[in-house]
Amino acid sequence: MNTHHNEKVLVFGYSDSADRYSNMAFHLLKQFDHRPVAFNPRNDDPAKLDAEFDTVTLYVNPTVHEKFEPVLDKLKFKRIIFNPGTEDSRLIKKYQDKGIIVEVGCTLVMLRTDQY
Repeated sequence: MNTHHNEKVLVFGYSDSADRYSNMAFHLLKQFDHRPVAFNPRNDDPAKLDAEFDTVTLYVNPTVHEKFEPVLDKLKFKRIIFNPGTEDSRLIKKYQDKGIIVEVGCTLVMLRTDQY
């Protein structure tokens, strides 16, 4: 059963392209009554990000993630989702060691199958 409701979710790696999974996840999160915040590392200013989120869902490869690691380190969040292609064992361990819930999976599938 879904225990996460009305979460503030950072979609890290958001794309305006409707065919991108980050875009689909953003809109599906809205449909499931969450409060997604889009962040495109190519275009958006990290200084404008809020400091607190319930969940961060990653849509960037590990190289981009590492580049923006200092930005993520300044944020407070309870859970991070590594979507397919974003997995990085060092970063997973780092977040686990900080007491953050780490999930490796697809946000879209998790939402649609009540595993979010």
